[in-house]
Amino acid sequence: MGKGGESAMKKASKFTWEQVKEHNTPEDAWIVYKNKVYNVSNWHEHPGGAVIYTHAGDDMTDIFAAMHAAGSYNMLRKFLIGDLISETTPKDLHQINFEKGYRDLRAKMVEIGLFKSRPSFYV
Repeated sequence: MGKGGESAMKKASKFTWEQVKEHNTPEDAWIVYKNKVYNVSNWHEHPGGAVIYTHAGDDMTDIFAAMHAAGSYNMLRKFLIGDLISETTPKDLHQINFEKGYRDLRAKMVEIGLFKSRPSFYV
């Protein structure tokens, strides 16, 4: 596991949006999910591969929800380093529409059953 899981702080801190945006490389990657900040730096064992770094330094709430089953959040907890000070997060209309697109995608994927496991798949 990368340093993100190994270095998670015992006492959570509060971070501004500007601080989060500075951590935008695979070697220094912070992501935001539901106003919580996670350090996923060097987590090369991510089941989806390096795609996790495409949102380093950014909010990935809707993208995470669209691409992961509900139980996946449990894996993310060990990377928690603190809270985002939400008042510092500017969202323009473009960002709001972008997030809505992922919410709509997630709803369609759930509706057609893409997150339901089928034992026959493994046979």
